[in-house]
Amino acid sequence: GRGPEFEGAIVAFGHYLLTQDNKLKALKMAFFRDGLPNMSNLIATLVVFVVVIYLQGFKVNITRKHLRSGFTEPHEIKLFYTSNIPIILQTALVSNLYFLSQLLWKRYGSNPLVRLLGTWADLESGASRPIGGLAYYMSPPHSLFAVVEDPFHTLFYLSFILATCAMFSRFWIEISPGQSSKEVAQQLVSKGYTIGEGGRNDAASVKR
Repeated sequence: GRGPEFEGAIVAFGHYLLTQDNKLKALKMAFFRDGLPNMSNLIATLVVFVVVIYLQGFKVNITRKHLRSGFTEPHEIKLFYTSNIPIILQTALVSNLYFLSQLLWKRYGSNPLVRLLGTWADLESGASRPIGGLAYYMSPPHSLFAVVEDPFHTLFYLSFILATCAMFSRFWIEISPGQSSKEVAQQLVSKGYTIGEGGRNDAASVKR
């Protein structure tokens, strides 16, 4: 074993540097330790956080014109139109699938269908990690070495994230009042606005 460990990545980083004689080994343990949060996870989270904050500000301005007054003004369309709702829904879906898979694995681990859903291994930290089945491919690679070791897992995980988030984005727009392109077009038309230079004031034209 690695001896006493702290769960937090930053606290563990300081602990390793203070207690390990080999500082290079201490850095390696702090950045790439298995089964617990490490500095690589923390840095990746911060990078994603900064990128998302930056992209949240991206928007496209199109001109809308009031037919009676001729007054024009910008109409903003955000790049992240549905904000972070798709990620929240996707995370909830995966968490429930993990819970179901772990429960079935502990009770019926020898069943082929249960193994297809996911096989799990217990770590030294006391946590469990999927090591096979659908649950494994829906989980993120636990380290940079895992990305290189199993690139198909990484590609499947990225494709799964993008596909499910796109699906939930479309679903959320359709069920949220006043969010779909058809409803937004109807709102603009009812207020006497048109989009673009054509001057047509019907929902189909504005929607396009």
